Amino acid sequence: MTEAGSSPAGAALALQVDDLDVAYGHVEAVRGVSLEVGEGKIVALIGPNGAGKSTILAALCGLKKPDRGTVRLYGKEITGWPSHRLVAEGLSLVPEGRAILGRMTVRENLVLAGERKWEPKALAAAIDEQVRDFPILGERIGQLAGALSGGQQQMLAFARALLARPRVLLLDEPSMGLSPILVSQVFETIRQIHERGTTILLVEQNARLSLSVADDAYVLERGALVLEGKAAELADDPRIRAAYLGG
Repeated sequence: MTEAGSSPAGAALALQVDDLDVAYGHVEAVRGVSLEVGEGKIVALIGPNGAGKSTILAALCGLKKPDRGTVRLYGKEITGWPSHRLVAEGLSLVPEGRAILGRMTVRENLVLAGERKWEPKALAAAIDEQVRDFPILGERIGQLAGALSGGQQQMLAFARALLARPRVLLLDEPSMGLSPILVSQVFETIRQIHERGTTILLVEQNARLSLSVADDAYVLERGALVLEGKAAELADDPRIRAAYLGG
């Protein structure tokens, strides 16, 4: 474990962020953030509410233009690219709050997510694949997405993002608003998505569970990184235990 600022050695880099600054007017939300996501890894980004975690994901996926810094996906600079171009390049976001289209059916949500990438026949096969991976969606395929439970909506949000065949998946607070039992299911799904070969950058308020599934982790406070290292080592650090793990 190291103070933030030094880069851990490891696998080939899927995602590399250097000296990222993001501001809202005169308010600096993110200051000088540098982080790396190794190919095939789960990397957790933890910290208190308002630390800037979701702002970092917004800057990575094209929802907020960085004021300074660079972002590279498998070595290619993608700083400031629009969201649709990033999705085509292999970077997908499951947003905070899920952002499903509640007045459309489950199938319509999936079709809308995949129709720019797939021809109709291939799209039908890709949707069938997601339904096999998330059986509850098959049971609810013709139901309005807004009538799904919170956990089912999260499964739909995962499936929608995975239709783009992302090389790197950004997860923003996937357990938000869910009961403890559903939170456990969501994290089991994250493990399964990772086991199928997807690299993941996870922003999550539940630090304990985040560190339990992650390979590496970063701690963000007041817009700046303060610690980084192996997730298991951070979980044992007295500072992290006192601040985030309740002991």
